Amino acid sequence: MSEEQKEETTEKVGGKKKLVMIVVPVLVVIGAAAGFFLRGGDTAEAAVPTTMPVIEGDVIEVDTMTVNLIGEEGRYARVGFAVVLDSTAESGAVGKKMPLMRDATLTVMTGFNSAELQTAEGMERLRQELSEAVVAIFPDGEVIRAVLTELIVQ
Repeated sequence: MSEEQKEETTEKVGGKKKLVMIVVPVLVVIGAAAGFFLRGGDTAEAAVPTTMPVIEGDVIEVDTMTVNLIGEEGRYARVGFAVVLDSTAESGAVGKKMPLMRDATLTVMTGFNSAELQTAEGMERLRQELSEAVVAIFPDGEVIRAVLTELIVQ
């Protein structure tokens, strides 16, 4: 092969490399843009949850209960609470599980002593734990939370 033929071959190969180096990134950008538009645009919008806000409905009061405080001879607490229902929940179906809610109350109350129940932090913890226990009884979301209606520590 002569020198001229080698230079022509090198120029052809070099020209093809340059063309590939230009075309490949352009194709990648076009593919990314197509994917962006086919997905529906901004990825931040796609990350926004589409859950409906919970609307509170009826409030059902649970019977007041007197509970002996464990580890404190002669000490007891009288607790009353109500459950806040979702606006779509039927109160009759929730009322049928009243014994389960009373049992959950007894279970939760065993974790408290009289000193804790007489503080704002203790009452908030009781409210939170009671809510968690009652909401767990209703896996379909009928109950949103529990609220204290009475708390007397003797």
